[in-house]
Amino acid sequence: MLTTVVETPEFSRKAKALLTEAERMRIVDTLSAQPEAGVSLGGGLRKVRFAREGGGKSGGFRTIHFYAPGQGLPVFLMDVFAKNVRGNVTTGEQAAMTEAAAQIAGTYGEKK
Repeated sequence: MLTTVVETPEFSRKAKALLTEAERMRIVDTLSAQPEAGVSLGGGLRKVRFAREGGGKSGGFRTIHFYAPGQGLPVFLMDVFAKNVRGNVTTGEQAAMTEAAAQIAGTYGEKK
């Protein structure tokens, strides 16, 4: 079963500057089919490595998404960045995304 994928405004803004439409769709398709892909960062956040078109994963880009299995929530794409620009998220960025993910989950749950 495929999981719905929602792009946050922050992700959409960065994706427009960084990704081709084909790369963006590959991210959405991959995470829809495999929402638990990648490495857990805690708090429901996961980091996934993606290769650039015609390149390898090591020089590609990273995505951060929020997924809470068992809560009936979609996957929320939170961030995307090029590996050559930034190797990882900072502790502060991760804390901010964890807080944002908790707010998203609470708000989404209220609307269901």
